[in-house]
Amino acid sequence: MSTSWAQRIRDCAFSPVYQQQVLKVKNATISRQIFEDSIRHYIQNKKNRGGRTAEKIIRIPVVVHVIHNNPDSLTIGGRGNANISVEQIESQIRVLNEDYRRKEGTNGYNTNAVGADMEIEFYLANRDPNGNATTGITRRYRNKSIYSIDTDLETVSATSYWPSDRYLNIWVLPDIYSYLGYGQFPASTSVPGLSSYFQDYAHTDGIFVAHQYFGSTGDLADQSYALGRTVTHEIGHWLGLIHTWGDEYCGTDYCDDTPPTESANSTRFCNDRYSNCVSGQTTRNMIENYLDYSPDACMNVFTQDQKDRVRAVLELSPRRKQLVNANNSLEETSTLQLKVYSNPIQNKILYFDATFQGLHSVKYQLTNTQGYTLFHSEANNQPSSSYSIPVGQLTPGTYILTFATESEKASHRIAVP
Repeated sequence: MSTSWAQRIRDCAFSPVYQQQVLKVKNATISRQIFEDSIRHYIQNKKNRGGRTAEKIIRIPVVVHVIHNNPDSLTIGGRGNANISVEQIESQIRVLNEDYRRKEGTNGYNTNAVGADMEIEFYLANRDPNGNATTGITRRYRNKSIYSIDTDLETVSATSYWPSDRYLNIWVLPDIYSYLGYGQFPASTSVPGLSSYFQDYAHTDGIFVAHQYFGSTGDLADQSYALGRTVTHEIGHWLGLIHTWGDEYCGTDYCDDTPPTESANSTRFCNDRYSNCVSGQTTRNMIENYLDYSPDACMNVFTQDQKDRVRAVLELSPRRKQLVNANNSLEETSTLQLKVYSNPIQNKILYFDATFQGLHSVKYQLTNTQGYTLFHSEANNQPSSSYSIPVGQLTPGTYILTFATESEKASHRIAVP
């Protein structure tokens, strides 16, 4: 274990990576400004129409790529092991849902007058890019203990990657030079004649985080950053949010309800800090905002303007919009409902939809009429989804599909010709 972990102060690579892209991509600065103008116009037009910030909750499937340096790949979890446990991964998903839903009774709740429920939920993907059942977790061994945001992003994504227009990729690494993590900013709208900001970086589109700052349980390095807020912060960037100080002295984050701020709260404390960005006026910094650099225990606020900005980005950024559209097609139902397609089964695959309200731990299985289980799967924090079960090895006959959440259960008789 690196003894330097305990001395670190939160820092993320968003600003330096952006500066690199400005140097690499022709007209990147112009494209970025056009993107910012389009966001501003989108928000204003929606307000002028009297539209709501969100018509429904948006759910985002996550794939966690554990890139570890433990030669014993079968050993999962434990102190100093970057091949982190399922429990550590699931704790991070839980924290994201507490923070992005402003969930009462959790660390993500606040009573701030401008605090907002972002109405975004995250879940470990239940289908891989080929449509097969998955846990939403991949594990890959590489004999490397520390990675550079400057030089290693493409190498990491080449090790394990799922299409970024369908999944939020999170790469969990043994350690990262200088930073706790990094979240890639959205690609901007296509502008004729201009290189679109991050348009050509689909394979690194996601979150990179050192394993010791991931989740709220397991192999964590430092109690200042042990509540899972590093990933909450980096996903904020992935959704188009900017640091509250705008990455320059008294800069802008394009959100009017976050106070003007001179600089980051780069401390281990939750003490009040103040800025003098407006002539003759002293304002308190919003150190509770997830886009500051405060310790995890301080953070619990997204604002309404940040929510408006994220909703605009999800409409205007091509990959973000494709991801949302690909994964939010099923309407919720007030009670658990099963819809089975092609019964009797055709093409040796059972396809069905399971719809309900919210996110739930789910279990589903296929049994024969004698009660013997032929297929079983389960997952936590799942939304209404489409599923498939291969049945090509089954003999002709009648089978029972059962699907259950924590509080409801539904069954359907299946005929295999």
